[in-house]
Amino acid sequence: MDALTQVVWQFTIAFVASCSWGIIFRAPKQRIALGGLTGALGWMGWMLAEAAGLQVVGRTALGALAVGISGEIIARLWQEPATVFLTPGIVPLVPGITVYTAMKAFVVGDYLGGLSLTTEALLAAGAIAGGLAIATSLVRALFRSAIRGRM
Repeated sequence: MDALTQVVWQFTIAFVASCSWGIIFRAPKQRIALGGLTGALGWMGWMLAEAAGLQVVGRTALGALAVGISGEIIARLWQEPATVFLTPGIVPLVPGITVYTAMKAFVVGDYLGGLSLTTEALLAAGAIAGGLAIATSLVRALFRSAIRGRM
């Protein structure tokens, strides 16, 4: 599979996963695709960070920053709460397989491996929170200054 096909495939999977979680979280029906777009853009940020050689926490932070920026902008444009787009948007970034593997390591007695994976998952979760917080602050400040500029 060539690089472009891989990127399109990854974008599509992230879009579908985010849309699915938008349905589960009962987002407004007409906004589900925008939540999917937010998640797919976040995953593209994750993939760009991976291509740049960043480790898991850096990739997750950059992906969360992309989710936060796109989700906040879409929320402003469509006059919806940002959580409508941010909640399904972060789903592709959640370190679920890492948590599963950590629990599996604990069950089989590999306590050091389980602890290492648990630490990685917690750092990734912190990166999601940090990326969203920075993005939210940035977009809100930019929109405030744009509104002041029009007055």
